[in-house]
Amino acid sequence: MLDGKSRTVQLQIAALTRDETGRALSRGFIGLVLASAAFLTFWSFVVPIFETPDEPDHWQYARFVNQNQRLPVYGSSFVEANSPPLYYLLIAPLAVRTELPPISYRQEHGDFSLAFPPRHFRNATGDFRRYWPIREARLLTVLMSVLSVAFCYLAGLEASGKHLTGLLVGGLVAFWPQFTFRGMSVSNDALVATLSAITIYLLVRLIRRGFSWTIGTLAAIAISGAFLSKVNACFLPVPFMITLLSERAMWRSRFIRLVALGAIMLLIVAPWMIRNQHLYGDPLVQKEMLTAVIQYVRVKPLISEYFLIRFPLLLTISSIGDFGWMNLLLPIWAYLLYASALAFGALCCVKAVIRHWIAPRLSLVLITIFILNLVVVIYINLTFEQPQGRYMLPSVPAVALLVGLGLESVKRWSASCTLAAVSLLAVSNVLILLAVVLPAYWPPVGK
Repeated sequence: MLDGKSRTVQLQIAALTRDETGRALSRGFIGLVLASAAFLTFWSFVVPIFETPDEPDHWQYARFVNQNQRLPVYGSSFVEANSPPLYYLLIAPLAVRTELPPISYRQEHGDFSLAFPPRHFRNATGDFRRYWPIREARLLTVLMSVLSVAFCYLAGLEASGKHLTGLLVGGLVAFWPQFTFRGMSVSNDALVATLSAITIYLLVRLIRRGFSWTIGTLAAIAISGAFLSKVNACFLPVPFMITLLSERAMWRSRFIRLVALGAIMLLIVAPWMIRNQHLYGDPLVQKEMLTAVIQYVRVKPLISEYFLIRFPLLLTISSIGDFGWMNLLLPIWAYLLYASALAFGALCCVKAVIRHWIAPRLSLVLITIFILNLVVVIYINLTFEQPQGRYMLPSVPAVALLVGLGLESVKRWSASCTLAAVSLLAVSNVLILLAVVLPAYWPPVGK
C-alpha cells in the first residue's frame, strides 16, 4: 500500500509525464505541419506555372467561374468542366485575369514537338514576378495539402494513441515526392486528398471511440465534399457504411444511422448530379466524355497486355514520382529504392493485419478504401489510358496509416526509427527537387 506522500509524488510524476507528452505532441504536430508547408511552397515556386498535368484546364475552369458566376458546360474546348465544382468554387475568387506562359512547341515536317523539353510552356527569368493570381491559387492549394498532412497525423494518433504514430503517418504523406508535386499545383487532386484524409480520420475516430452523431455527420459531410471535389472519391460511402454497420449496436440503431447519414450525403451531392442529368442525360457525365475527348479513348479488356504489364508498372512509377507532364522521371535506382520501401511496409502491414496487431475492424475499413480506389482507377483505364498515381490520392491516407501501423509492429521499431524514416523521406524529397526537378526547368529559356 502507498502512503499519502508516495501517492502524491506518483500523481505529480504522472501529471508531469502527461504535460511532457502534450508538449511533445504539439512540437511534433506543429513541426510536421510547418515542414510540409515549406516543402510544398518550395515545390510550387520551383515547378514553373502550368508544368503539371492539366493545370491550364483547371485554371480555365476557375477563370470561367470567376468571370461568369456559374459553372461551365462540358465539351471539347472545356475538358475539365465535367469535374465536380467544389475546388474551383474555392479558388475562383483568386482566378482573375493574368498573363499566361507561352506554349513551347516547334513544328518540323508537319509534326509538333517540345522546343525545350520537358517544358510544355516557355518559362522566363521574370516569371517570379508574373502570374501571381495563379501562384496565389497554388498557395491556397498548398494550404489544402497541409491540412491533408495534419489529418493524417491525427489519424495516426487516433489509431494508436501515440503521437509518434501520427508523426510517422503524416511524414509518409508529407514528404512523398508525388504528393508534394501534385499537392501544390492548381488541381482538384489536392482537395480530394484533403477531404479524404479528413474522412479517414473521422472513420478511425468512429472505430476507436464508438458512434456519435456529431462525428458521423461530419464524416458524411467530408465524404460528400470529397465527391464534389473529384469523382474518384465516389467509393468513400462504402467504407463509411462498413464502419456504421460493424458498430456494436442494435440493428435498428445501425439502420437508422445509415439511412440518416446517407440522406445527408445525397442531399449535398444531388444538386450537381441533377444538373448533369439535365444537361447531359448522365449524372456523372461519363457518356459525354466518349465524344468530348474522343482522342483519348482507348477501350481495352481487363485481360490485356496493358493491364498485365504497362498499367501496374506505370501506376507504380507515377505513384512514387512522375513530374512535369509525366515526362520527367527519376533514375531507375530511385524507383527501385522507393518500391522496395513500399514493399517492406506492405509486408509489415500484412503481418500486422494477419496477427491482429492492427484492430480487425480498422484493418477492414482501411484495406477496403485502398481496394475500392484501385478498382475505380482500373475502371477509368478500361476506357482511357490514365495509369496515374494521382487518382489514388483518396486512399493515400489509409495506405500511410496501414504502413505506419505495420512498421510500428516490427519488434525492434523505436522512436529513433520513426524519426529516421521521416527524416530520410524529407532529405530524399529535397534531393529530388534540387537534383531532378530544378535542373529540368532552370535556368529558364526566355527573358
